[in-house]
Amino acid sequence: MTLDTRKFEVLRISILSHCNFACVYCAPKEKENFSPQLTHSHSLSPDQLDKNLNLLKPHLKIKEVHLTGGEPTLHKNLIELIQIVKNHSIQEIALTSNGHFNPDLLEEMVSSGLTRINFSLDSITQSIFERLSDRKIPVSHVLNQIKKAKQIGLKVKINTTVLRGLNDHEVLNILTWCGEEGIPIRFLEFMKMGPLQKEHPSYFYSAEEIRNQIRLKYHFQDYPTPQDSTAQYYITNEGYIFGMIANHTEPFCEGCNRLRMDSKGRIYGCLSDETSFVIPESFDEIQSTLHQAMLTKKNKFTGSELSMKYIGG
Repeated sequence: MTLDTRKFEVLRISILSHCNFACVYCAPKEKENFSPQLTHSHSLSPDQLDKNLNLLKPHLKIKEVHLTGGEPTLHKNLIELIQIVKNHSIQEIALTSNGHFNPDLLEEMVSSGLTRINFSLDSITQSIFERLSDRKIPVSHVLNQIKKAKQIGLKVKINTTVLRGLNDHEVLNILTWCGEEGIPIRFLEFMKMGPLQKEHPSYFYSAEEIRNQIRLKYHFQDYPTPQDSTAQYYITNEGYIFGMIANHTEPFCEGCNRLRMDSKGRIYGCLSDETSFVIPESFDEIQSTLHQAMLTKKNKFTGSELSMKYIGG
């Protein structure tokens, strides 16, 4: 797929830039001020979201809006934001969360139009969960949230970022738990972004190493994967579905159809490029801006100083 034929079809929106976790790969405490210009928190207002969608929709056929953060469930106007997206006739409305929120919020989000939720779950062992998240929160709370989300009819996926020496030995345990619950899991290679950019080689654990671990216990084969998917999916003989998001070793950049918006309402064409754009008011200028954003897309993931909590992944 070339830049000439590629289209923005998925809009990922970081609705706020702060989080109630301080995960080691995103916001380690010892590096809180690694980039002074990025230390201030911002939240996207409902009016700004509505305005930006009105500006973008004549130019884009948006098939999915994905709300991220930071931790999006901390946004005081989250339900209103979901309703705004639904009012724009977006069929697929997704959200990524660490699962640490009031359980009653799940029903509210579904009633407002949410169709899918992705949970970030990097460990199911309490001590490792605490070390990775830097929070003394029962991992059982997150696991129960995941189960409840599935029970009330949301499509659910699990995202697990694998880091060498921290949670790489948990791959089989997490896969087994997800498989027994009937929930697909995606294992993510640790991305060269944000505060641990320089330490990336020390923590990096490849997709092939993850697959080799899984082969110790399970037989698996390829599973049908959409062309624009960030993951390559597999299925075990037991029916457990898992994916690999391997930005570094198995890049999928050529099929990327994602446009990103940060909590200030600025848009980005590529996760590996810090160039952002204000959405202009003029129809012709918007067309030109989207073209410029598309030109920032890379052929492979090269990393960025931006922390994931500012651009939303």
